[in-house]
Amino acid sequence: METKVDTSSILRSSNGAALAARPSQTLVSALPRPIGKRKRANVYPKVAEARQIFRGLAFYFFPNNDVSPARRMRIHKALEYGALWIKDWAQGISHVIVDRDLTYAQLLAWLKFDAMPAEVIVVDELYPADCITYRFLVDPKQFPYRVQGQPDEKPEKPCSSTDFPSTDSSLQLKPPRKDTLRQEPRSPSRTEDSNNEPRAEYQEQTQDYQLDAEEFVAELDKPRPSSTVDRRDSFDEVIREAKSLEHLPLDDEDEDAAEGCEDVGSDSQDSSSSPIPTKRPRRTGNSSRQSTFQCMEANNGKGAAANPNARTIEILEQMGRYYDRVQDHWRTLAYRRAITSLKRETRKITTKEEAVLLPFIGERLAAKIEEIVWTNRLRRLENAQLDPTDRILQLFLGIYSVGFAQASRWVRQGYRTLADLLHRAPLTTNQRIGIAHYDDFALRIPRNEVTQHGAIVRDALHALDPDFEVVVGGSYRRGALTCGDIDCIITHPTHSLSTIRALVFDTLVPQLFEQGYLRASLAASTSASSTGTKWHGAAALPTSPSGDFVGRQKKLEEGPWRRIDFLLVPQEETGAALIYFTGNDVFNRSIRLLASRKGMRLNQHGLFRDIMRGPGRVKVTDGILVEGRDERRIFEVLGVPWREPEERIC
Repeated sequence: METKVDTSSILRSSNGAALAARPSQTLVSALPRPIGKRKRANVYPKVAEARQIFRGLAFYFFPNNDVSPARRMRIHKALEYGALWIKDWAQGISHVIVDRDLTYAQLLAWLKFDAMPAEVIVVDELYPADCITYRFLVDPKQFPYRVQGQPDEKPEKPCSSTDFPSTDSSLQLKPPRKDTLRQEPRSPSRTEDSNNEPRAEYQEQTQDYQLDAEEFVAELDKPRPSSTVDRRDSFDEVIREAKSLEHLPLDDEDEDAAEGCEDVGSDSQDSSSSPIPTKRPRRTGNSSRQSTFQCMEANNGKGAAANPNARTIEILEQMGRYYDRVQDHWRTLAYRRAITSLKRETRKITTKEEAVLLPFIGERLAAKIEEIVWTNRLRRLENAQLDPTDRILQLFLGIYSVGFAQASRWVRQGYRTLADLLHRAPLTTNQRIGIAHYDDFALRIPRNEVTQHGAIVRDALHALDPDFEVVVGGSYRRGALTCGDIDCIITHPTHSLSTIRALVFDTLVPQLFEQGYLRASLAASTSASSTGTKWHGAAALPTSPSGDFVGRQKKLEEGPWRRIDFLLVPQEETGAALIYFTGNDVFNRSIRLLASRKGMRLNQHGLFRDIMRGPGRVKVTDGILVEGRDERRIFEVLGVPWREPEERIC
């Protein structure tokens, strides 16, 4: 469909003045091909008139076609917000939108111009996206919107920070405290009407970025289209339970407090804009609800690169890792759940409207997905990566035994490098080891090397008692090609836990130190009289001889230090421990949540029923053990199809 526009209509220039085109000419506006397989409508859909920030503007794209899916998306969004797409050059074009990999000189050569007309604004492809994001026409003279090789242009008057938001300041990371000031609405001069009155649509308040538990989970309670209500109702009760559990601690012995967090799915939601509605009627039919749990599906992690949403998933994973580093557990879970939903899709999700229909994706995450598809970037992630404080924080968090609180304290105290810490900061022994072997611990361990470490531990245990069993868990058991550390699950078919502790802590560990395999003890229960079941340390494989002789033997050069853990498990708990120490964490949360929904409790010690709880779901009794020894039997009792470890990559 083509729309002929009388050029006597008013088009806005960069300084707000009107451009009257010659009466004899017309601007011919075209429509791009539809996104997906839908038929082209006679009238292109637009947002409400008050939100049409490009109304009255005529865009010329360079290249000026919709062959590229990304450019087609930009054209669609420009039309949706009121712009005209001009296919053939004519007087009256207000903006030229140039692809990022093209230059100003190439544009002039294509148009056969010596210089662009003064009334035409030339901007980078990012400009329309930012205008839509900020809900007004941002200053096109800002640096991020300049095309490569575009000549400098002096602004008519300096632009203050209150006129136009800068790229960095306008999209800050969400503040951690509730008392953070709200951003003030802005009405830059470009968006004023001819009578100098600000347009009403540009005076909307920006939402507060604050997030707390109730606002975070409120996203799931919002009314949804009928196609998604059925998929979300099953978790209503779980989410309400999460709100009552958020104050409980998380530890290895009792993880029920985490169960309610399993299916949280919004990046954030302002409680003022989305109040929690009244409780929906509880659905019947346990089998239909159970099918929605992540643990019910086999996920081997293969084919991720072929997924049509692979780039979106990649950027969301980076954002999720950032929130994980800063210990924002709610947002970390939200991003993981959104990523899981995208991995299930066989079609490319390109718009916010499509994304919000998926399970566990709220309005804000849906907007981010659209931003990634449209611009191939996420501004919030870039802001985080460019923040020098975050880079220092990330450096310190890479030190063994250093958590977020300690790393933040060092940043506040003015430390900036590892050398600063070594020479000025009071450090524990483990922290000094972590700094000394920082590069070693940061390296991923190849799978074949993990196999060698497991064989050394297994051979040493078999020399003590051939009935010892050693399973290397974690990502190694899930089939990963590289691992972060080595988890050795140690059990014995007849020995009690106290006997296993005595042999491992008092005999095995000293022997491996004597052999030079173990290099440091980082955390341990040091005697058989203790009740600990874990030993954390560092090990190194011997490599080639160095040429130096010690007695009659050549001295062996050691390889990089690797993090290694010994996890002691009695035989009656082996099945539950294998589930727990195999992971991944999303799969574990899902299957524990399913057990909770069935009135049971699953942890690394076993599957229990008839657990008595007091106020706030505080556990009063451990309940009755249903199964702990047989991994497959636990799946069977919960009604979950058996999943090989390689199929638990969620």
